[in-house]
Amino acid sequence: METDIRVPKLRLAGKEYPLFPIWILFLIAAFGIGLHGMVTVLTKGLSVTGLSNQVAWGLWIAIDLSSIALGGSAFVFGVIVYLFKIERFKRVGMLAVLLGFLGYSTAGMVLLFDLGQPLRFWHPVVYWQPHSLLWEITMCVVLYLSVLLAELLPIVLEHPLFHSHPILDKSKFLRGFTNFLQKLSAWLHKTGPFLAVIGLTLSLLHQASLGATYGVLAGRGLWFSQTAPVIFVLSAVAGGTCLLFLTSIIVFRVMRPGLVSDSVLYDIARIAGYVALLCIYIRVWDWAVTNYYSFDREIALQTELLNTVAPYTTSFWIGQVLFAAIPGFALVSAKRIKRFRILAFFAILPLICTILTRWNYNLSGLIAQITYDPFTPTVIQNSYSPTVTEWQVGMGVISYWLITFSLAARFLPFKGDHHHKEHHEPDVPEPVTAD
Repeated sequence: METDIRVPKLRLAGKEYPLFPIWILFLIAAFGIGLHGMVTVLTKGLSVTGLSNQVAWGLWIAIDLSSIALGGSAFVFGVIVYLFKIERFKRVGMLAVLLGFLGYSTAGMVLLFDLGQPLRFWHPVVYWQPHSLLWEITMCVVLYLSVLLAELLPIVLEHPLFHSHPILDKSKFLRGFTNFLQKLSAWLHKTGPFLAVIGLTLSLLHQASLGATYGVLAGRGLWFSQTAPVIFVLSAVAGGTCLLFLTSIIVFRVMRPGLVSDSVLYDIARIAGYVALLCIYIRVWDWAVTNYYSFDREIALQTELLNTVAPYTTSFWIGQVLFAAIPGFALVSAKRIKRFRILAFFAILPLICTILTRWNYNLSGLIAQITYDPFTPTVIQNSYSPTVTEWQVGMGVISYWLITFSLAARFLPFKGDHHHKEHHEPDVPEPVTAD
């Protein structure tokens, strides 16, 4: 079994306590609270939520969109590793696949409870509606989740449990089954470039279509513009890469020091920084076209109305401009800063920016919306407040994400050997210096 994985410990009163079991127990308790909310929704329906016909998408869809966006590093590093053949990102790419799978499976869990008829979740796969953007998004997400599962299987099968555990030699059936799994893993590994192309295609399609879903809604004005597909794609790349950088520090610098060089981590930070700056550049121009050059009275009224119920303008300039621009410049300069604590702090801010962007696209145009009357359009205000049950379900799906990631970070080797006969250069651990 693997023994070279360092697990952080908690120091209290001069004694060290294992932090991992405490963390897992805390997450299991949080998931239990979420499970109560999930059962409530499945038994009582959407009447226990704060959703309405006017605001049909709320907290759950914001979590859904955010989790999909923060899994955006999977298709980016699939291209970098398999198409660009940059081998030094191989192990980081494995972590990106895990984050992508967690993001999309989390989104699937949220959607199961957001549906009015959860037992009909399979209907889009059978009953096609090719003229619907939501159907196209559903099909892309289902197919891409299948691709991520195929990419994740070889990573899971790297664990010694599946190839060198003593119990395998005591059962011919188990040994034969694990041998079959190893052959399947080797075959899936060889199809990596093909899976990367399919994953890139499906990801770009549904990330852009998510933005287009809002862009084609008539009469919304403030957020739903034609640039939404581009912003959704770029913000997913920036937010997903920032999350990959943060988790890479935990997995490859704290728990497995030397497995991935610091220079690779700096390059991940730089990629995130450049994309964040590009995204915010386009977003500011979009704001200027929508709010400054258009002279649209309804949009001005929407902004004024939103400012009466929340610090909308302040949150935009601080949470979505400064939280992307300032960290973007810092992350681009990662090789000069060379302090991971500082870089980790700056990487958190674009994550908040990505989540705020999804929240605003999802709610701002619904809370202050323009009526559909083409002759006398007016701005009306709707209200929405998530109920306790909605927060419980949200806590449950986030706990699932954290539990699965924590177990993977603790037990998966992330070495990229896949235990089939290939020649790899030996690992040469780098010395880890203190920040």
